[in-house]
Amino acid sequence: MTTTIGSGDIEATGPAPGDRNPALLYIAQLGPGSRRTMTEALQKIARLASDGRNDMHTLPWHKLRAEHTRELRDRLARDLAPATANKHLAALRGVLKQAWQLGLISAEVYHSAIELRAVHGPSPRKTRTLNAEELHALAAACERDRSPAGARDAALLALLFGVGLRRAEVAALDVSDYDRRTSTICVRGGESRPTRRFSIGSVERTALDAWLDHRGVAQGPFYNPVNKGGRIEIRRLSEQAIYVACHKRSAEAGLPPVSPEDLRRSQLLASGRRRSRLRSVSPASVVVAIHTA
Repeated sequence: MTTTIGSGDIEATGPAPGDRNPALLYIAQLGPGSRRTMTEALQKIARLASDGRNDMHTLPWHKLRAEHTRELRDRLARDLAPATANKHLAALRGVLKQAWQLGLISAEVYHSAIELRAVHGPSPRKTRTLNAEELHALAAACERDRSPAGARDAALLALLFGVGLRRAEVAALDVSDYDRRTSTICVRGGESRPTRRFSIGSVERTALDAWLDHRGVAQGPFYNPVNKGGRIEIRRLSEQAIYVACHKRSAEAGLPPVSPEDLRRSQLLASGRRRSRLRSVSPASVVVAIHTA
């Protein structure tokens, strides 16, 4: 976003107490069937609003203004189906209403921030399944990039396809979630999901280790932005940046646009009824292009 937490005019100050956190108060008033959906929506909004630095607990919702919510609306409209985007906007309006009722924002700020057009139009394209040749082409595109970004994107493939993690799960990973000794990845749960652990194969492990050789093992987000000069920024790679990375590698590979969801769908099919036909790329050879330097 144009203005994100940490950029100067909005700064996170840590989680607010439960009785003063508008996001938690909003979730608490919902029925059991809606809490999980809206919690996930608010987690996504919080990451978008802060470029991955904050979640729904730590985002200072009361500092969002109309220019922020309008840009959030546009981002959601680009990334999600109209019905899903509008559900996210409903959650955002609900949190801002709580912030107003708590006296954290004025009525004028509240009403201007929630004046958001509904999202209309066709749904984004459906996910597709990649074949073995396409997966190898993506891996080769990462291999040709000898910068740290090539190693990072090979490591992204290792978890998006090799393990089948969701884009949000990949973005939320910290270095401490990867246990080299046991070759496991821990996907931390929240209020709506349990914590899960995944064992990874030798090639996935090699991909992750190659990325850490560039990044270093300092604690913090596992995946980070890499600037044009090849410098790694120790801050969290956003969900949108993961989406962009997949599109970039698919373009370099001469393929139609590939999304993180395409990779996950391909893994799920490979691990199910199509495992035998895709065994050559799942998971041991999908990330054959790994930087070892």
